[in-house]
Formats: sequence, C-alpha cells, structure tokens
Amino acid sequence: MKSKLGLSLGGGAARGYAHLGILKTLEEKGIKPAFISGTSMGAVLGGIYAYYGNIEDTINHIVEFLKTTDTINQKIYKIVIESEKEPVNFVENIMQFIRKGIIYGKALTSKSMVPDEIFNKVFDTLVPDVNIEDLKIPFGAIVTEITEGEELMVTKGSLKNALKASSAIPGFYPPFIEGDKIYIDGGWTNKNPVRPCYQLGASEVIAVCVARELEDTKDFQIGMDLIIRSNAVSTHRLGQLQKEGASLVLYPKVEHIHWADFGRYEEGIACGIECAKECFEDIKRIYGRSKWTGLIKSKKRYIREISL
Repeated sequence: MKSKLGLSLGGGAARGYAHLGILKTLEEKGIKPAFISGTSMGAVLGGIYAYYGNIEDTINHIVEFLKTTDTINQKIYKIVIESEKEPVNFVENIMQFIRKGIIYGKALTSKSMVPDEIFNKVFDTLVPDVNIEDLKIPFGAIVTEITEGEELMVTKGSLKNALKASSAIPGFYPPFIEGDKIYIDGGWTNKNPVRPCYQLGASEVIAVCVARELEDTKDFQIGMDLIIRSNAVSTHRLGQLQKEGASLVLYPKVEHIHWADFGRYEEGIACGIECAKECFEDIKRIYGRSKWTGLIKSKKRYIREISL
C-alpha cells in the first residue's frame, strides 16, 4: 500500500527555510510526502521541491540562487530588520522611529516596497518555467483573491505565476493581477493549508508552522502599531483553527530569525532538521498510518481550485 501522507507548509518568509530541513530529514529516513500544499514561502519551497522530487537538487538550486543574487541584500530588507530591533538607547529609539516612517511612507505612496521588476526577476530566476500539473508531486499553492476575499488553491497552470501570487505580501510585494482579479499572499486567508492538503488527496497531513506566534509589534504608541498588532491577533487565531485538522503540527524553533533576513538559510535548514529529528517517532507513526487510512478516507472539497 502506498502512503498518502500530505505535507502542509506554512508561510513565514525567511523562517520558511526550516521546511527544507524537515524535508531533508524525512527523505533521509525514507519518507516522502505524496502531496504538498503551501502558503507563501511554504508554497515557494514546496513547489520547487515538487518540481525536483528530491531534497538534494532542491537545496542546491535554492542555495545557488541565494549566492548569485543580490535580492537578499536589498536596502528595504535591512530597513525592515533594523526597524524592529529592540532600541537600546534614546538615539536608537529615534532611528527606529525614522525607519518605521520610511516603511509606512513607502507603503502609502507606492503599490509595494519591493518594485515589480525586482520581484519578477526573482521568480524568473528562482522558479522553473513549468506547469503545476507536470510536477513530480501533486501540489497546491494557496492564494487570496482580494476583490472577492476568497481563499483559492492553484493546482493547474504556471508554477511561476502561482508562487508569485501566493507570496505577494500586501504592501511589501506587488500583487499578481490577471484580468479583473487581484491575487495576494495566501497567508491572509490560510497560514497553514491543512484542509486543502486533504483536498489534494492526502489521508494524513503533517503541518509545518514557521510563523512566530503573535508576531509584529508590542509597541502601541501610535495607531499603526495597534492596527498591525490587531491583524496579528486575528491571523494568529485563524491559524490556530486551521491547524486543528492536522495529524501532527511541527514547530521548528525559528523565532530568532527575522522574517526578512533571507541570508540565514543555513540556520533555518538546521532548525528544520532538529525539529524533524525530535518528532520523528510521531512522524513515522503517522506515515505508516497514512497507508491504510487512505483506503477509508474520502477526498473532500474545501476550497475552489483554479489555474493561473
């Protein structure tokens, strides 16, 4: 009997490198997911893994990309990281305030902080020009269609388009536009797509959560900080509800990695490896169970599937 284990990879930007460590450990132990669903960074890494079908080629491809691109050194990422550091004195507090002003000002005067040409160049280089239905592992990327407020799963069409749309953090990256539809980061409707992974055909789903619990700001001196924190509370609660259907939830310890610090891939991968090793007995049990639960669990539809 074949395993019907699904892997649901959550969003978390640079913290998502832990997904690679999880996959690496599972593969070394003889376990491969039969289905992958992903949101944002989870979609990017899951989609590339589904293309190669093995972790060695996946990691080599991503590391080569990171070593040859200047994207991770963009000034805007450094400003974001510095703006969220804990101020140690009066001068640093003033500088942090200025940096936040730059970020908010950019968001108010342009479509996104990262220009379209840079965002598109990244995906043209990073993501293979293939269709999702031709991947080695069945895959679905979660996106949010903002005009209707609908959660959708992209299961056909361009892998590149799907990953662009799933990663388009509002205000930070440009949205993906097709006709009268505007697609943004899937994390705004589903931070960890467990139920969509069942829809793909999985009988057991292991979710990997790399988003820091109740992240963002704890400084409530201005209204924007209150708005950001309120959004974090809402999405945190939504994420809790969406993970309830998982057979197991893995939490790699990546809190120390800033979401915008894309140069720390080695640390992220190591965190994933450590987490998978610590939880491997549970993973192995669920993997074995997925071989027979697949005979009795029916494939249900939870969200609408589309092609991009």
